[in-house]
Amino acid sequence: MNDTVTPLEPEDRVRLEEALQRQHDGEEHDRGLIVERLGWSPDQRLEANAAFLRFYLSVRPEGPLVREE
Repeated sequence: MNDTVTPLEPEDRVRLEEALQRQHDGEEHDRGLIVERLGWSPDQRLEANAAFLRFYLSVRPEGPLVREE
């Protein structure tokens, strides 16, 4: 296995730095997620919702933290 690291080309370094900068901008990240999800099919949206519910119930099996009365 070769453990040497190939140096980045200048244009790759610029793209990497831009991506890291965008990652620090929370609003940019949110906009990116919205754009991505707008492109999903209805089935993809349903599966994403179901996956979130499965995750939530695994973390909080007894239900929500706040109950409406």
